[in-house]
Amino acid sequence: MPPLAIALYNLTTTTRVGGVESFVWDLSRTLAERGHAVTIIGGVGPIREPAPGVRVLTFPFVSRRVFQAMPPLRRAYAEAKLLERLTLAGAALPTLAYGGYDLIHLQKPYDMLPALLARRIGGARVILGCHGEDFYRGDQWLARQMDGAVSCSAFNARTVAAHYPLLPQVIFNGIDTDLFRPQPFDPAYRASLAATAHILLYAGRLQPWKGVETAIHALASLPTATLVVAGDGEDRPRLTQLAHTLGLAERVRWLGMVPRPQLPRLYSHVDLLLATSYASETFGISLVEAQACGLPVVATHFGGFPEVVAQAPHPPTGVLVPPRDAAALAAAVAALLANPARRAAMATAAPAWAAQFAWAAVADRVEAVYRQVLAQPR
Repeated sequence: MPPLAIALYNLTTTTRVGGVESFVWDLSRTLAERGHAVTIIGGVGPIREPAPGVRVLTFPFVSRRVFQAMPPLRRAYAEAKLLERLTLAGAALPTLAYGGYDLIHLQKPYDMLPALLARRIGGARVILGCHGEDFYRGDQWLARQMDGAVSCSAFNARTVAAHYPLLPQVIFNGIDTDLFRPQPFDPAYRASLAATAHILLYAGRLQPWKGVETAIHALASLPTATLVVAGDGEDRPRLTQLAHTLGLAERVRWLGMVPRPQLPRLYSHVDLLLATSYASETFGISLVEAQACGLPVVATHFGGFPEVVAQAPHPPTGVLVPPRDAAALAAAVAALLANPARRAAMATAAPAWAAQFAWAAVADRVEAVYRQVLAQPR
């Protein structure tokens, strides 16, 4: 494929840490390694991950919190996010329009309007990346004008197709399999995590819809286990209080945000990953990272999770349980903890299953979409 000038446009890439943001950084690195001229355009923020050959441009914006402080927008979450994005667009549009890009790859539908304006001025094709359900009034008209669309899971593609007049092509998010792979076992490190016989891990943001309270309630029925929480967020005070109320404070350990390079070691020293979301979960990057490191998963049967946890006829790499059902979660975990041979078989199968999410394979699929979009008549 000839080298392309590609703009990866997403406000939060440079302002926060999360699944979408990791996708942008890793995709930019992989595309640059393949000879493309890649520019990340985001908001002014503290996060600037080094990526050889990738240019990073940041522009000021007005935080959504400013808009949410206004009474008419206090509960209008989508509209506040849209306004936040439009303030970034006001500063970034000249660069987006006159940057000489072949492609503008969005990650949120909030950015469709500025991207279409840039297309009218500079001629770049516009691809909408779909990672959630960020719908708002007027977005269907804008979606009709996209040159192409991709989605991080079949679940998300169906959700988007039900709202927009387009069916995105499914391209799973990718992981760095050079980083995420089984690590040598260190008994001292394992002991530093917890003194109990078994260690369960939750890795992700602490938001109410992540369902971590279900894991804490399940822990009450798992006396040999400690729950290690790698992540932070607005729900941490409530969850901390819940653990105290249930008398589980000694068996819930809060690590806070763990830098990504340190996660493989953590994944390689616990017994199971718990993924308990019940809303807004379109993929599940931590599940794939954990499996790449040989860690079996117990996850809710929700959103994109069933697409990333292998089930029969493939060698299973985990178990799926109903969302918000602490008894079912506890039973599934207890059964696996009581069956080391079954866990070992899952651990053995997990890295091979996760290999399909390696960035080389994902970038091949992204480039195929780029070729398809550029081959279309204007």
